[in-house]
Amino acid sequence: MRLDLLTGLASLAAVVIAQNSNSTTSAVSSSAIAGSTSSPVLSTSSAAIAPTTSSFVAVSSAAATAITVALDGSAQFTAINAAIAAAQNSAIPSVVVKAGTYSESIVIQGTQTVSILGPSASSYAANQVVIAAPAALGVVSFNTQKSTGVTFKNVNITNTGAAGTKAPAVSVAGVNMGFYNCALVSPGIGVYTATLGTAM
Repeated sequence: MRLDLLTGLASLAAVVIAQNSNSTTSAVSSSAIAGSTSSPVLSTSSAAIAPTTSSFVAVSSAAATAITVALDGSAQFTAINAAIAAAQNSAIPSVVVKAGTYSESIVIQGTQTVSILGPSASSYAANQVVIAAPAALGVVSFNTQKSTGVTFKNVNITNTGAAGTKAPAVSVAGVNMGFYNCALVSPGIGVYTATLGTAM
């Protein structure tokens, strides 16, 4: 029992150290499996997160309160969509996005509440995070009606679709959606769309 307690404390200390470091791969214990940008990263230890763009990552929610995204690979993820999926699957409440223009569409699959946070800014014009893509269904869209809350803060969302076409920046479903200090931009028809019963 004492050995199990000491092993658990060592793993917890490694998690704290890994969360505070700027290394691209946080190895928590010898049982953690390191990953690449194309293969799944799974762990049976307390938390292991490797940089990834499209992989599912199993993350322990016991110690983690946020997942970080950075285009340069200095965080756990380089893509926001994959980070949101990992956060929702692991009950991690926040996805912190470092400055940059992310060329991707976001499709919310899970139902868990999550906040996507860009660096602090005094106005949407000063936001350092932009999500931009040509998307007929919305740059940010929902693949579930059961979402219980997704919040974007200090993130600008731009649909780069053709003028005059259906190109919403956001297409929401579910309840408790929030966009704080965000610019929603579209050259097309409809900046914002929602399904019946959506509450913001």
